[in-house]
Amino acid sequence: MGLLEVPLKRLHEELGARFGEFAGWSVPMAYGSVVDEHMAVRRGVGVFDVSHMGRILVEGPGAQETLDYLVAKKVSKLKPGRAIMPTAMLNEEAGFVDDVTVYMLGEERFLVVCNAVNRGKVVEWIKSHEQGRVDVEDITERTVMLAVQGPGSRGALEGVAGIDGLRPGVFYTGHEVFGFRVLMVGGGGWTGEVGYELIAEPGEARGIYEELLRRGVKPVGIASRDTLRIEAGYVLYGHEIDESTTPLEARYWVFSYKKKGYIGYEALKRQLLEGVGRVRVGLLLGAPGPIPRGGSKIYLEGREVGVVTSGAWSPVLRAPIAMGYVKAGHALMGLKVSVEVRGRLYPARIVDFPFVTPSSSW
Repeated sequence: MGLLEVPLKRLHEELGARFGEFAGWSVPMAYGSVVDEHMAVRRGVGVFDVSHMGRILVEGPGAQETLDYLVAKKVSKLKPGRAIMPTAMLNEEAGFVDDVTVYMLGEERFLVVCNAVNRGKVVEWIKSHEQGRVDVEDITERTVMLAVQGPGSRGALEGVAGIDGLRPGVFYTGHEVFGFRVLMVGGGGWTGEVGYELIAEPGEARGIYEELLRRGVKPVGIASRDTLRIEAGYVLYGHEIDESTTPLEARYWVFSYKKKGYIGYEALKRQLLEGVGRVRVGLLLGAPGPIPRGGSKIYLEGREVGVVTSGAWSPVLRAPIAMGYVKAGHALMGLKVSVEVRGRLYPARIVDFPFVTPSSSW
């Protein structure tokens, strides 16, 4: 079976994108220098095509009750035009089925955005836990999702009605951006910077993308999205979180203890009372030095105390950084440890997130 292609692939090819595989998709990895694209988002504005992410409509009289049973935050508190971002669908042991965003489009109509790798799993998870009549429709392959990110993102969308009122968790439906209709436009992103996300049909999305380029927005690829999210200390499914990892271990506050009755609640509560055995931390290495990758071991005076889950070169810090899990008793900020890379040990220091203070804020 071949790779899925984003609907705007031809446009990305015209822009000189280099493509790579990610979660079963052929995606634009970069258009030039990854460091230049990274810094464009940190200091200016860039646009990502994140159409590989899953987009699932959940509709019907049982939609709200179903999502409230599956999601670790209170869906019933939402109003149309509001979203929970991020939250999670957990399994019975409080491991991540996926981390998701839930948009309330209408009284009985919701949009769930999930990770590309889990799209089929999330669809089946919803269908297998229906609470009343629910229609579940995967619209991923017939829509486009764009993310405009960076301190210049608001200026890049100047003239869009209501743009100043958008922020994470607030969005519009049936809106126009540069005269092109969108299914949704709202505040959000995964870079640590101010930004906006848009979902539209391919023809409308191409018009929006081309207008952004005319306004000086830089096209940026998935490679810089990864380095940006690591600098911000954000998790990625399959690296920092999975079905055997809980939000408490990940220090990922995507749940509510005030809300009861969702799948995973009892296990999460039990783990809170009993404590966790491992904790997600940041690792800052000296420069120059190699970049730790997922699976690299973490040592304290020769004793293995943890493992790396993601690593990158930080263009802002100009040093290697990484995330990983260490034994809870060693999750001490400032603790000096060693990270094994290609058979050699390199000094590192345990730090908290984010690694880099964002250039912009809401």
